[in-house]
Amino acid sequence: MHKKGITLIELLVVIAIIGILSSVAIVYLSDARKKANDAKVASNVTTASTQLEINRANGEAIDATAVTAVITKLGTHPCSGTWSEDHDTDFSNVAIYSTLCSDTGAVFCADSVGFRGSSTVPTTDSGQCQ
Repeated sequence: MHKKGITLIELLVVIAIIGILSSVAIVYLSDARKKANDAKVASNVTTASTQLEINRANGEAIDATAVTAVITKLGTHPCSGTWSEDHDTDFSNVAIYSTLCSDTGAVFCADSVGFRGSSTVPTTDSGQCQ
């Protein structure tokens, strides 16, 4: 007489397959999370730079207080980086930048002359991304 059901071997094989599939999915989700955080960094940096230029176009004075206020509105960084800025002596050029989550050596930068993208850190007292 044959009993209907699954054997222990069949159950172990199914569990092993599920384990392999879940470990592969976790790796891909981790990369997707980093890319999503990079997109958030890029969006926040671009928005902050655009806000400064809108303020400038509206005739508001751009100084250390104005730049600090805009950067403060960015909120917490999505990964362990910080929001940074550089400017020339009269604040005619301001660059806002931050490290990306997926590659700690890469920086996303936006400046007053229209540059938006991955870059190196702006040169001291230039306010422009390199």
